[in-house]
Order: sequence, then structure tokens, then C-alpha cells
Amino acid sequence: MNRVGKYATSGTVDDIELMNMVFELTEKDKMVMWSEGYIDRVIDKLPEYARDILEDRKEKWEDTKAFYEKQLKEIVNQEEFKLKLEGERKEFALFVMQWYQEFQSLLFLIYDGNLKDDDLRKFVYRRSFSSRKKYLH
Repeated sequence: MNRVGKYATSGTVDDIELMNMVFELTEKDKMVMWSEGYIDRVIDKLPEYARDILEDRKEKWEDTKAFYEKQLKEIVNQEEFKLKLEGERKEFALFVMQWYQEFQSLLFLIYDGNLKDDDLRKFVYRRSFSSRKKYLH
């Protein structure tokens, strides 16, 4: 939890001070609050007139998350994927690495039955602020 999140969850919060702290945050830090799930607490503590600072971004990130959820559902509903999902882990891994490499972390969570909303949020964060960029050669 970043400095703004800790301040927002503390007992006494000055809404103007919190607003100034939010203004100083980078886009990456704001997205960290969303991906870790405590952005709603920060929004609730902001003054009414300043809530749209984070609400608009949160809506954009939620839309992105919904887009990836839709793509995952399309992949999972494919017959070939269902067959590989029921097979051995090694065959599933080779299939995912060949056809769906960008979603491999999420697809393995689906294989294990452990996919959570937090995992999707962190995936969206990593896609936006990945340190490994793909370049065309």
C-alpha cells in the first residue's frame, strides 16, 4: 500500500491534504491502488468535488479488465482449449505457449482453478507498465 493509501485508511484524514497527495501521484501509482484493491477507500475519503480524479481512471481500468475477461472467456469456450484443459499439464503448457503466450499466467490460473479478480487487475497493471517491452525486429 502506498503512502496515499496508508493515509486514507488512517483514523483522521484531512480531505484537502489527501486530494493534494492524489494530485502528486503518478499514473503508475494510481493504478497500483486500483490493482491492489484499495482505491475505493481513497475515493471515499476524497472531497466530493475531487472524486472524479480517480473515478474516471478506475472506470477506464475496469473497462480494460472487462476486455481481457471477454478475451479469456472466448479462449476458454473454444473446443480445442477445453480438450487441452482436461489433458495433462505438460500438453496444456505447450499449447498455451504456442497459441496464447500473452495470457499464459491467467490460463494457468484457470487450469489450476485459482483465477481471481485480483489476478486480472494485476495482469492489466503489468500490461500497462511492463518493464519488458516487445519490439519488432
